[in-house]
Amino acid sequence: MSSMANLKTFTRALTVFCLAVLIYFFVPDSLSHLSELLKYIIIIAIIVILMMYNQILGSLSSSQPSTGSDKPDGVPDYLTTQSSTNNLYENLKSLVISTAKSINPDCKSAIYVIDPGQQVFTLQAGKTSDFADSIPLSNTTVKKYINKPKKLHQKDYPNAWAELFFDQTWKGSECAIFSPVTLHGTLAGFVLSRVDHFTDATDREMGILQQLGEFVSFGLENLESLEKHILGEDSKSLILEIVSNLDFKSDVQNIFNQFKYLLRTFFKYDRLTVSLRKDTENRRKLDKGVSSIIKLTDGEKDDFVEGSEFPTNGSLHGLPVVSRISIQTTDWRQSHPNMARFRSSEPDEYAFQSVLASPIIIEGESRGSIVLERLDAQPFSSMDVNDLELIGQVLGSALRWRYEYKKIHTNATHDGLSGLFNHQTFKERFSDEIQRAARFQQKMAVMIFDLDKFKKVNDTLGHQYGDYVIQTVSKILQDNVRAVDVVARYGGEEFSVILINTTAVMSNMVAKRIVDNIADYEFSMDGVDTRVTISGGMSEYPTHSENIKELIEMADQAMYATKQKGGNGIIIHNEDEKTGEQVNPA
Repeated sequence: MSSMANLKTFTRALTVFCLAVLIYFFVPDSLSHLSELLKYIIIIAIIVILMMYNQILGSLSSSQPSTGSDKPDGVPDYLTTQSSTNNLYENLKSLVISTAKSINPDCKSAIYVIDPGQQVFTLQAGKTSDFADSIPLSNTTVKKYINKPKKLHQKDYPNAWAELFFDQTWKGSECAIFSPVTLHGTLAGFVLSRVDHFTDATDREMGILQQLGEFVSFGLENLESLEKHILGEDSKSLILEIVSNLDFKSDVQNIFNQFKYLLRTFFKYDRLTVSLRKDTENRRKLDKGVSSIIKLTDGEKDDFVEGSEFPTNGSLHGLPVVSRISIQTTDWRQSHPNMARFRSSEPDEYAFQSVLASPIIIEGESRGSIVLERLDAQPFSSMDVNDLELIGQVLGSALRWRYEYKKIHTNATHDGLSGLFNHQTFKERFSDEIQRAARFQQKMAVMIFDLDKFKKVNDTLGHQYGDYVIQTVSKILQDNVRAVDVVARYGGEEFSVILINTTAVMSNMVAKRIVDNIADYEFSMDGVDTRVTISGGMSEYPTHSENIKELIEMADQAMYATKQKGGNGIIIHNEDEKTGEQVNPA
């Protein structure tokens, strides 16, 4: 009704305006005073009419019927009210599902969120052909397994299994893992992952899959805090666009650079500094975070550049970390007379006056600060304070997402004992490197190593000693190749190495150094000393083959030829195998 009343008023005002314009054109030149008055009336009328027009557009758009009738009951509003928010939620779901797939290629995952209206868990992500569209909140299986680090086996609970995955034909070896999703400490849903054979879901993989729900929880809380914050739609969309475009696979500095663009857009400043508390390896909690390190700067230059460290306590830039509250002052020297910007020994030549600073919140803990400085006393507004506090929370969430993704990705791609790439990741990297080598017409050397008589070490010295040997050999391998090369634990006591852009003959020096360093190393643990040797075989791309499987088999055969000749050396496929000569005889 109010929009119709506004429309009638607008029509009357427009009529009066047109009448004034008509009179203005017919007023004779002799009545200059009247003409001048009419001109001002017309200008004022234009302004009023434009204001009324905008008001009518707003009221009409707000009175339009909602198009959100398809939104499932109980799904948080911030997941449906904005396309940009929804895009971020979709990206979050896709990231979780793809991460589960990278952990185990045979794994299928889904995300369920509570629908309180229907009293069910609704499927938010995952194939409907693999997972039920909804699961009752009263489901006893979900209640039993959602907070337990254990597998649900199909053969043990076939009826309960059918409620989750339909009544299909099952082999009986399938298992499922639950990971709860929470919002403010309250259950909001879960991530459900299914593996075709229970032996494929190792304890390490289960631990990773059970972290996926926590990853979703961080995302939902971040979206909710953003939606509740009082921001213009353009500003909110900008934040969402930045966050949704973050690449968690890239270096963490990329996240800071994205937020630099965001801060430039929101605020006028002369100097921007973003720093994080530096955690030491000291186990004493009081010693943690005594120093902070600058991660990002923008604007005016000074001695404190990216990478510089400063004491967290007693510094203006460390104050938001310690106090957990924002700082807003037009003269920081007067408001904080006993503090330095960074260090007490810093030169007093930096004439910054007005300061706005907010903490970076990670997991509810103040872990860093965003500090904006101006050379004059122009104050930052209260809206600036609110916006910077929000960006501090969003940046904290982004950094936590990056940390969680890195942890999950590392666990999924690296061997837990050695820290090297695992077997699956090695094959994926091998495929990538072959494509790159083919594109640039380069050669590669492929090595397979196997520890000699390693079973004897485990049997006589124990498996802990064997683990120590694996870890030490892994470090020797990494220390003797370049950063661009690929080193993996291929399985058990077997290792694989790819030397990029080099031939097998040119790689002999590296191979011999690895063999010699392991043979010369004095292994010692708990007062027990031993010696270990290693045997290796090598093949070359594309000289010997362009096929991954064949290259590995050739290197493997050459490695066994080395062992047959006493071990502690390396043989190149087809060069020394036939003559029976070792590159590095024992």
